[in-house]
Amino acid sequence: MQCECRAEIETAIRDHVEKTLPEGFQDYDAKLQGYGFALSGSQLTAPFFIEYKGEVQVPKKSGGGMKKQKIDTRIAAKYCPFCGKVARPDEKEA
Repeated sequence: MQCECRAEIETAIRDHVEKTLPEGFQDYDAKLQGYGFALSGSQLTAPFFIEYKGEVQVPKKSGGGMKKQKIDTRIAAKYCPFCGKVARPDEKEA
């Protein structure tokens, strides 16, 4: 992402959640989900991915009957879901 929204949002959520935890809590570890790594040209980026999951019934190869097949893919967001900035790196930096 081109912006710092991920870090800023994670910090804000952490601050909010920590206020609700009992005194003396330990080992707090939480992160926004959905971010991954991808190559954009020769540059490594960390775009936000929207998951698309489901199931479908397909015919068995051996004939007769159906079997369940999972649908599992991700779609990279073109814009930050928080501030709307373009998700790809600057061409100047690439």
